[in-house]
Amino acid sequence: MTYVVLNQVLAIFLLTAFGFVLKKINLLNDGFTKSSSDLIVYVTLPAMIISSMDREFSKDIAATSLQVFFTGAIMYGFTILLAFLLVRFRKFEETQRGVYMYMVIFGNVGYLGYPIMNVLYGEMGVFYSAVFNIWFNVLTWTIGVSIMARGRLNFRRILINPGLLSTLFGLFIFLTPLRLPTLVKSVLDSVGSMTTPLAMFLVGAFLAEAHLKDFVAEIDLYLASILKLIVAPALVYLVMSYTDLPTIVKVLPVVMAGMPSGVNTAIFARMFDKDYKLAAQGVVLSTALSMISLPVLILVVVK
Repeated sequence: MTYVVLNQVLAIFLLTAFGFVLKKINLLNDGFTKSSSDLIVYVTLPAMIISSMDREFSKDIAATSLQVFFTGAIMYGFTILLAFLLVRFRKFEETQRGVYMYMVIFGNVGYLGYPIMNVLYGEMGVFYSAVFNIWFNVLTWTIGVSIMARGRLNFRRILINPGLLSTLFGLFIFLTPLRLPTLVKSVLDSVGSMTTPLAMFLVGAFLAEAHLKDFVAEIDLYLASILKLIVAPALVYLVMSYTDLPTIVKVLPVVMAGMPSGVNTAIFARMFDKDYKLAAQGVVLSTALSMISLPVLILVVVK
């Protein structure tokens, strides 16, 4: 089992390396990052989520979904605590404080989280990830905006975003006797299957655009990355190991806790006039380091 999992995870990161090379030799142009991000967020990922939830209602799956949802509170509780400890014991400028906090709290649970859980557990991995990520869709537009913009909340974005809407629609299908027509299901399967290669190409292109010399001396970026990639999943793993929950319920929050800092860190920093350059450097550094930490983490938690 371990050997199979390792091969599957390494295949994902080989796609990242492929995207990196394609960007370096200019086969992926400058518009790829923007266009592929929109395609994933608005098309392929919602398709994958909805398709994974088009299944007959099961009390066991519903019960497990509730367990998965509540483990999200544990994970985000730890990441929020670590973020506040970081800014409490390290002195940052006003334009950097929110960036570091967001970097530690919110991981790349979309571009990397869904593909990895899909590789580990198939459609059920995507299904439970969608339920788990309801937390991200709500918290990023509440706590996330608050720490970046001093309380300028956007309630419209909380309720109307592709991730949350596709999850709610998928849950509606799961909880009712309704089923997608065979043709629609087939199309969604095909479109959703594009998510993993597109997302990995995007991460590879993102890494290829970075200039490592710009932040190699930023010690605090390494500290934030260690908190995000090692400390957070270790704390969640410690708690989960003392429970009798199903394996996937214990694995999912640990894997999600170990995701590198999300791309939204840079997007929000630009949106709210924070240190965008620092945010982009943090995302790239933690993503690069996750190429080492994530395979190790997965080997530890997946039996």
